[in-house]
Amino acid sequence: MPYLLKQRPVLHVPATTTVLRKNMVFLCLLGVLSGNVVMVTQEVKALQDKAREPVPSVTNESVEAGLRKYRKSLRQTLQFQKNDAPTHLRLAEVLSQQGDPNGAIEEYQAAIQLNSEMAEAFRGLGAVFIDKHDWKKAEQSLRKGTALNPQDHLTFYWLGRSLLAQGHFSQAQEALETATQLDPMNPEAQSDLALSLMAQGLIQEAEKTLKIAIRQQPDFAEAHHRLEQVRASRDDSDQLIQAARLILHVLFRRE
Repeated sequence: MPYLLKQRPVLHVPATTTVLRKNMVFLCLLGVLSGNVVMVTQEVKALQDKAREPVPSVTNESVEAGLRKYRKSLRQTLQFQKNDAPTHLRLAEVLSQQGDPNGAIEEYQAAIQLNSEMAEAFRGLGAVFIDKHDWKKAEQSLRKGTALNPQDHLTFYWLGRSLLAQGHFSQAQEALETATQLDPMNPEAQSDLALSLMAQGLIQEAEKTLKIAIRQQPDFAEAHHRLEQVRASRDDSDQLIQAARLILHVLFRRE
């Protein structure tokens, strides 16, 4: 699924210290050997001045400007010039995979405008909104997708995730149960279903569901960790609810 573009602060160092020192030593030795110390001093000073030059910072605005330029160039290519829903859908998927959520949203919405019955576009749009932590918009898009294609397990899975993020645990349970019914061999959906049960203090149901996930994928570390939390809270549903809330906080926090 698409990934959220996260721009982290860039640490600007006034040149690589080690490289600068090596260059200075080399130039000094070269100058001694050639007898031209004055030239070496000038070279060293030039290196020092270059090291002090400010490096342009990378901002969200500059990143978005670059992405806009790139998506514009893509739209001008032969394979994406056609103005129809399938073409916009393909471009949306490319932009989403390449870390351009805003461009992907534009293209998914263009596809929907041309074909309001395109379930894949609603699913993709909802997934991008999840990446952007816009849970309500994700829910709205994904609910439309499930209405258009009630057999798509992925749309129900992402809907369940968006509901988990909003704290709508019984609704998340319902969506994730549907996802696991449509795709019974999906350990990630089983694990998230268990998380929705944990958040409601349903100890036995959560334990049973996590055991299913682990049977399907024995090395599934996430499911093992959640099962440990369930077993540690076997006689205390309130403790399990608190453990689930902590997991949810870590899972859906904005970095």
